[in-house]
Amino acid sequence: MITNKDISTLFEEAKTLYAMGHDNKYIELQLADKGVDDTTIDEIIKEIKSLRKSNKKNHGIRLVIYSASIMAVGFLFTLLSYHSDSPVRFVLWGLVVSGVLTLIKGLGEMMGLI
Repeated sequence: MITNKDISTLFEEAKTLYAMGHDNKYIELQLADKGVDDTTIDEIIKEIKSLRKSNKKNHGIRLVIYSASIMAVGFLFTLLSYHSDSPVRFVLWGLVVSGVLTLIKGLGEMMGLI
């Protein structure tokens, strides 16, 4: 019988494997090699999936904030240089478009679509 202490130790080992960049299948195989039963493996993998989802969501939030900053700067400088005949304003529109694409990626990661 596996105790709660054993499960927490196994979960810490699984988190270490996750931090090293291994996928869920590899972690599952490593736990199975240690003789852990399927129910416990399923619980640990469920927690690792939750951890992955949380990290991805946090990354998506950072991307949204970053892209909003890029769009604001690009839009502001585009407005400031709009009346000049400088071709720089077209480059700045490219910055705004880059911000929009980053925003879309960030929103996708936040909602778990990507």
